[in-house]
Amino acid sequence: MNTSSYKTIGQNSGKTPIMRLVVIFCMFIFVISCGIVINRGYHSYYQTVEEGNYNSNRLTHTLSDHVRLTFLAGDLALKRAVDRQYFNTLFGNNLSEDIHHNFRIWTNETPQISAMMMTDKNGKIKVIYRKKGYKTWLGGKESVKGLEFFSQHQHSPDSDLLYVGWQNSWIPNHDGFVVMSRRISGLDGSFAGVIMVAINNDYIHNFFHSIEANKKTKLVLMRDDGKPLINQINDEEEIELLGKIMRDNKVANQPSGIHTYVSINDIDDNLRQFSFDRIPNLHMILSIVTYGDDIFANWHASRVSDLIFLSIFTLFIFIIYFLAAAGAKQMQRVQNSERAAVLASQAKSDFLANMSHELRTPLNAIIGFSEMIEAGYFGNVNVKQKERVHDIHFCGTHLLELINDILEFSKGEAGKIELHVDKVFLPKLIDESVRVFAERSRNEGINVISNVAKDLPMIMADRRKIKQILLNLISNAVKFTEKGGTVEASCAMDEDNNLVFSVTDTGSGIAEADIPKALSTFGQVHDNPAKGGTGLGLPLCKMFTELHGGSLTIKSIVGVGTKVCVTIPSDRVIWSSTNVSNLSLDGVLKSRSKGVKVSDKKG
Repeated sequence: MNTSSYKTIGQNSGKTPIMRLVVIFCMFIFVISCGIVINRGYHSYYQTVEEGNYNSNRLTHTLSDHVRLTFLAGDLALKRAVDRQYFNTLFGNNLSEDIHHNFRIWTNETPQISAMMMTDKNGKIKVIYRKKGYKTWLGGKESVKGLEFFSQHQHSPDSDLLYVGWQNSWIPNHDGFVVMSRRISGLDGSFAGVIMVAINNDYIHNFFHSIEANKKTKLVLMRDDGKPLINQINDEEEIELLGKIMRDNKVANQPSGIHTYVSINDIDDNLRQFSFDRIPNLHMILSIVTYGDDIFANWHASRVSDLIFLSIFTLFIFIIYFLAAAGAKQMQRVQNSERAAVLASQAKSDFLANMSHELRTPLNAIIGFSEMIEAGYFGNVNVKQKERVHDIHFCGTHLLELINDILEFSKGEAGKIELHVDKVFLPKLIDESVRVFAERSRNEGINVISNVAKDLPMIMADRRKIKQILLNLISNAVKFTEKGGTVEASCAMDEDNNLVFSVTDTGSGIAEADIPKALSTFGQVHDNPAKGGTGLGLPLCKMFTELHGGSLTIKSIVGVGTKVCVTIPSDRVIWSSTNVSNLSLDGVLKSRSKGVKVSDKKG
């Protein structure tokens, strides 16, 4: 808007000074906001690079240890085989049946090894053993003479030479193996053949993918002379860039340890982070290539959020300007209406945000630190301390799951809760749930006990939701039981082969007419505010039970106590291995009939 327009509006409204103050104030805030956003982006950029460097180093160190263990296990099998062959020769027991027997044992007990093979001094294959799935490895070959690993040992005077290299697999749809080999020496020290093991590349690939969540991060394992062993990079230009980084920084001559270099590739102007670790005793170099798209994914998302914020704020400035031009009263009325609308529309959003951020963040920290303490990360703990740490972890996990259940309640009303079906042993789950409340209830003079037969069968159910039912029922029972009372959790089979678990208390009880209210959403039959509660406990229990095809019943007498029974139908009870698969299918069909998504995990 130009100056003349501004004056016209100001004169018509009679509020030129106010408009000027509003415009100056809004522009001042806008400039400050832009400065804050730019400053945040600048500092967070370098912080993100440092975090990416730290994560890449940690990943490289972890993978390097795994590679060391993988190949040392293969070398251990080689040394055992060489020693066994030497002693067999020395004592005249050079039997191929004995060697084949040992190959089978060593190969099967070492998951890193796919196959083992022994040749004579002319390269003829004398003994070979292959795991299931690798039966065509070296299939149809009688000699390996001329292959690199054999030639290395045949012409090398070093009897302790460990060869590591890449070899074709001769298996359909399989690129090849990393192989390790050692020389067999005769009693006079002459060359007598080679023993080789084939390393299962998937053992390294699967471990890499299990700990690396980024989409583009690649693993490259090569020998000191630059020959690749495992290469996840398919682009030739990317491979050339990796080689250039290694040559420019003389990685092959660097001491053992993590070395990280950052490069901007001319191919696409994208940042790449290269982390190397030399493994001298195996003559290998491990390289991890991390791409800027993964490193800066969160940074880019934050910058988009900042831009959205600035756009909204800019729009807000223009709204304030035009509202000021329309008059102070009109502006106040619009602002009040907008404030009321925002408050009304954000009420639920604020609640969900608080639940997900303010509660989940510290709870995740509690769960994570308790796991580290229990695992002995900070030092050994005694048995009692370990039990308490386990209880802290258990309770923290339960609280986090309770928050998730509150957020899922609306999904349950629409029949969109997903069941994660697994094998569940109820007696153990009941004992864990009782232990959560045992100490607290003991301090309050309430005896919480379990009465469960240990020979009960397992069931196919959602472990977290069954645990939620147990904890809700025991919590309610303890809450409404006076000092000196008893809460008992039990489990047994009924006459129809259904599995029934129940929670019985000697509390205040519920009038029969109030039981439907107790099972309704946010329904509370007790007016005592000291008891607390949201009124979702029993409805959630009922909902989760019905999702499993079961039923929840309440029997209560005022002043005597309450018994809540949960019945899990017999088609979810595991009687035999054959029945388990049928149960899973039945559970899926029943749940689908109710509009429930089921994720069936076999334990």
